[in-house]
Amino acid sequence: MASDQSMRITELLEGRVAVISASLGLPIAWPNVIFEPPDSNPYGRVYVLPAQTVGQDMEGQLCTYQGILQVNIISPAGGGVTQARGLAKSIADAFPEGLPLVDGDLAVYINGPPQVRQPIQSDIDITHPVSMQYRSDY
Repeated sequence: MASDQSMRITELLEGRVAVISASLGLPIAWPNVIFEPPDSNPYGRVYVLPAQTVGQDMEGQLCTYQGILQVNIISPAGGGVTQARGLAKSIADAFPEGLPLVDGDLAVYINGPPQVRQPIQSDIDITHPVSMQYRSDY
């Protein structure tokens, strides 16, 4: 079932983020989980953004699941960008192009170089988006 594979893909991607963020000491705001942002330190916010699943054969036996994993590094405004940029680079480095994430018979690959995007400034914080493309043929 397509939704089962999508959930497994999300779990693999979020699992990798959890391991990397823990090693960096970076708190993460997970989807639909109560989170109190730290007062003066950066934190991450995770989004798994699936694209349309594409059938690859006439029998419907092979599908390509693809999308974007985005991790936003969010820091309070006025504190500079050095720490947040370093964290964004560390997240990007942890998802190199070609990285396989495997769960039994399912493999998800990072299929493009990670991108640290232009920061988005607001009155209260600055967000450094980090985007990784993923793909799984199942």
